[in-house]
Amino acid sequence: MKHRCLIIENDAYSAKGVKTIVENHFEDISMLDPVDNIVSAKTAIDKYNPDLVISDIDLKSSNAFSLFDQYDTIPFKIIFITSYSKYAVEAFKISALDFLEKPFRDEDLVSAIENAMKLIDQEYYNQQLRTFFHNYNPKQARKKLVLKNIEAVHIVTIDNIIYITSDNNYSEFHINDGRKIVVSKPLKFYDEQLSSYLFFRTHQSYLVNLNSAKTFHRRDSVLELSNNIQVPVSSNKSSALIDYLSHMS
Repeated sequence: MKHRCLIIENDAYSAKGVKTIVENHFEDISMLDPVDNIVSAKTAIDKYNPDLVISDIDLKSSNAFSLFDQYDTIPFKIIFITSYSKYAVEAFKISALDFLEKPFRDEDLVSAIENAMKLIDQEYYNQQLRTFFHNYNPKQARKKLVLKNIEAVHIVTIDNIIYITSDNNYSEFHINDGRKIVVSKPLKFYDEQLSSYLFFRTHQSYLVNLNSAKTFHRRDSVLELSNNIQVPVSSNKSSALIDYLSHMS
């Protein structure tokens, strides 16, 4: 069975390059004619029902999100392509969505297509897409994090995370509603993703949301959080923590 693929790209040279890569590596994918704007893209999607859409974010007179926002449920996989934007990259990462930054290598696109064409739960995929659209909105202050494990895909508001603990390559999220969510990623992964959201690594095994901090007990090297939770603070982290807390508004 052939899968249909639509390229949405306002640069004709880039669109041709993407089309060539797909045709050279995927015999089971039939390429539709590339389009370069929202109106043509909507027409092509509704007419041909593609299984895969490879879309640049910045298009003529608009961006791709105004297109995808027209669908209550998105019935196709999307590979986003973007020129470097720190804000967009951050939104992609915390939403657990794959994306490609220009310029990218042929093998990067091939890998992204292989991942996109695997069988995935469409409901969960749409949750991730909606979370990304939420996170990408600059007016939306309360960002969300996608946490995936074998049981479910959890969408968690970052502000609601109290702290995260680690056990080897697993991280356990402690949420302010009492939930505990375990995912198979190391604490370092989330330390890098959440550092800009007032999360601080107090200890090798603890990553703390400082919005939940109440009192730092220096004598005991313990940070008290909301709900009277206490987490350890390593001796080499104490000075940095005090400095961090003193600069919080």
